[in-house]
Amino acid sequence: MFKKSSIKKICLASFCLLILFILYLFPKNSHKSKSIVPETSYTVTNVKDTVYLLDKNSYVSRVNVAVKGETVETKAKEIISFLTIGSNNSSLIPNGFKPIIPAGTKVISCSLDDGNFKVDFSKELLNIGQEEEIKLIESLVYSLTSIKDIKSITILVEGKILNKLPHSEEFLDNPLDRSYGINKSYDLNKIKGATKTTLYYLSKYDGYYYYVPVTKVSNDSKEKIEVIIKELSSNPIYETNLMSYLNSETTLQKYEILDNSMSIDFNNAIMQDVTKNDILEEVTYAINLSIKDNYDVDTVSYTVDTKQIATFDLKSLE
Repeated sequence: MFKKSSIKKICLASFCLLILFILYLFPKNSHKSKSIVPETSYTVTNVKDTVYLLDKNSYVSRVNVAVKGETVETKAKEIISFLTIGSNNSSLIPNGFKPIIPAGTKVISCSLDDGNFKVDFSKELLNIGQEEEIKLIESLVYSLTSIKDIKSITILVEGKILNKLPHSEEFLDNPLDRSYGINKSYDLNKIKGATKTTLYYLSKYDGYYYYVPVTKVSNDSKEKIEVIIKELSSNPIYETNLMSYLNSETTLQKYEILDNSMSIDFNNAIMQDVTKNDILEEVTYAINLSIKDNYDVDTVSYTVDTKQIATFDLKSLE
């Protein structure tokens, strides 16, 4: 009888110790799911500074990085380092993207004068392949003009202004600004009357989303905001690997362009949830980036059937 009682007590004690051990291994909060989005995600929620790098589809793409420089010159040099193959910063580029400036290229000097940034490169800059020389200019123009106070750039090589590309011998206007275009798509039926409108699409790599600007060169005489909404809401979308979340039923009903602001009114197809007066962030971000590249305005107001929905400060997109 005594032995049976002792055995029961030992079993009970062992069972309690097992329970305590299990609770130690699996604490109370173990059932909570962890975020699958890493802190280094290059989605729009972690915007720091912006560079334009080649993605896996060879698009010059908008990528967020952390730049430590304080002055325009130091920021520009650091950004150029991100763009240069084999540089110290090239190892910090997110997976799926790559720099484009030829290895060994150095910045001889740089300066900012009334919004124009002059940068003198070493001769290694010209060691660019024919297929990438235009993308090199696009990457430099868009990356450097992402810095506040830089409106245009002048590229020099060993003290001489780069007036034409080394392979195609295409002439370059100086200074260069974003009107040069990026990832250009041509839809022309005549040479005269060509217009450029830059649109921002979403793309995806390894579960992450980023923005790809595409400059549509066409004979479309419509106001650029009309072209932006028409193209972003097109179905099917522009390319299979470029996305737009703007509903194909969305209609731009009216718009007003003032000195420093724009107001755009849509039908309710633009809404993510009509009951909450909510528009997808991916939709407003793509539209806002497109407006910023095509208009000199600081704010954009969204209305749906004339009802105010949201107002955005485009300067925050720097």
